[in-house]
Amino acid sequence: MNIRHAAVRTVIATSVGALVAAGYPASAHAGMIGTQAAIDAQASAGRAAKLERVEAALARADVRARLQSLGVNADDAAARAAALPDADLDRLSRSVDKLPAGGDAGLLEVAGLVFLVLLLLDYLDVIHVFSHHRR
Repeated sequence: MNIRHAAVRTVIATSVGALVAAGYPASAHAGMIGTQAAIDAQASAGRAAKLERVEAALARADVRARLQSLGVNADDAAARAAALPDADLDRLSRSVDKLPAGGDAGLLEVAGLVFLVLLLLDYLDVIHVFSHHRR
């Protein structure tokens, strides 16, 4: 019984010590900051988010391939984007979602696609666009 009693006392002492150590509050320091420092901190967070959006767009494989075909190093483009003023970076980050993902589809590609769809629908006798063929 004596060994069991010592083991129970050891477990209880260890548990109480752990609870006291876990509940001990960490010290925190507070202080006043200036208005300009708060504005700069908020602006730098917004700039970082905008820069991240632009860098994510520049990291896409199709964009890298297009930049390389134009003779621009993708790393240089990312460095130049990081050096942009805030207004230009804001404009670029807003327009990056509107840019085409795989290149710009021209009028001829769209017209060709429409022609192929109409031809297929006429061949399957769903619509009658071309009237000079036999039925």
